[in-house]
Amino acid sequence: MSDILDDLIETEPHKYDEFLHNNGVPYAYLEVPVAFLDETIPEGANWSTKGDGENTEQKTVSEYTLNKQVSLDGTKVIIALAAMEADTYRTFAVTYDDLQDWETWLDTKEYTIDNWLTIAERNTLLASEAYGLGDE
Repeated sequence: MSDILDDLIETEPHKYDEFLHNNGVPYAYLEVPVAFLDETIPEGANWSTKGDGENTEQKTVSEYTLNKQVSLDGTKVIIALAAMEADTYRTFAVTYDDLQDWETWLDTKEYTIDNWLTIAERNTLLASEAYGLGDE
């Protein structure tokens, strides 16, 4: 009976499904100008502060993002939309809620989900002449 019901119920794909890897984790990337690395991560984001006690401040995108690949000419960078918990501890356990936080903030910077890259799109870009990380 449940098979019949499953066939009748149509589910809409989630807007982040295209970023979902076969390991169950969504991986999203964004190409931005290198200067964007100096943007300050908004307050309230997980692991977004540095320092201790009363001397804390917000991390920059460069300090916060888990992965950065700079173009050969040094003008663009591909960042992972994932956070680094600390300099010595990295985690890529990204959820759809984390991507929603990125989307909300990036929208204020005029980067929409349409600008995001899937793993395949990022790999294609990395293999391009701009990044030169492809097979030779």
